[in-house]
Amino acid sequence: MVVDRTYYSAHPFVNRTEAGFSFNEAAIKDMLLLLYEKKFTPVREIDRGVWSETWNVFNHAVDEGFGIRNYSDPDYEFYRQIRHNNAVFSAFRTHRLQNDIAAQLLDGNGSLKPFEQILNDVQGIASHNVKQWLQTEYDTAVLRAHQAADWVQFREVSDILPNLRWLPTTSITPDAYHKRYWEAELTLPQSHPFWTKHRPGDRWNCKCMLEATDDPVHGAHVIDAADYQPDKGLDNNPGIDGKLFSDTHPYYEHAHQGADEAVKEFIAGLEKKL
Repeated sequence: MVVDRTYYSAHPFVNRTEAGFSFNEAAIKDMLLLLYEKKFTPVREIDRGVWSETWNVFNHAVDEGFGIRNYSDPDYEFYRQIRHNNAVFSAFRTHRLQNDIAAQLLDGNGSLKPFEQILNDVQGIASHNVKQWLQTEYDTAVLRAHQAADWVQFREVSDILPNLRWLPTTSITPDAYHKRYWEAELTLPQSHPFWTKHRPGDRWNCKCMLEATDDPVHGAHVIDAADYQPDKGLDNNPGIDGKLFSDTHPYYEHAHQGADEAVKEFIAGLEKKL
């Protein structure tokens, strides 16, 4: 299938730089062309260009929130683990996007649409994916990477500052449960099971923080909230497992058919570079 590349190059996808990160949308154009010319199988493969742009975004979030580590830093292996998990998350995210776009290639009769029509039809999907969604994910990733760095430090000083206190958020619209915690000055041991399920960062764009303290345990009466559930994808502790987004994220739980095998094979081919 031959495409008029004059039209292709003129379509208004743009290289985009937002506050904090950049995503070159030319990668989406390239992926779309591969799909249209049937040079790429979206169910069984992961598009390298879109994946690379996505991985770079989340790695930048790590560098912003966790801090860049080099080989001599004691936290380097954990930093590397976070980046590896970013690679997996980015692959699942790419698989979702490429299959959402591939679903727009055919018309209601099962015939391939004209390329110009496809470009217009997928513009909304691509724009939403690399603007609203990616911006929210990036902002949350920065916050959770920072919280992971804090958790590493908390463990290092646990012998002299054994407890953690929930601090107020800077968000304009705080979560009601989180507000209860800081108003009660909730202070619990680092080993308390509460921290395995609830902590700053378990809501999208949550800006609450913790601080290590040797103050006595306090405020535990407010943690009996049976209805409180973390948001999907944020119910883990990135300071322990090195995952900015957990396995309950919709990119995992509601992945398109073939995602698991496609990601597994793709990541295996990159292992030496991660």
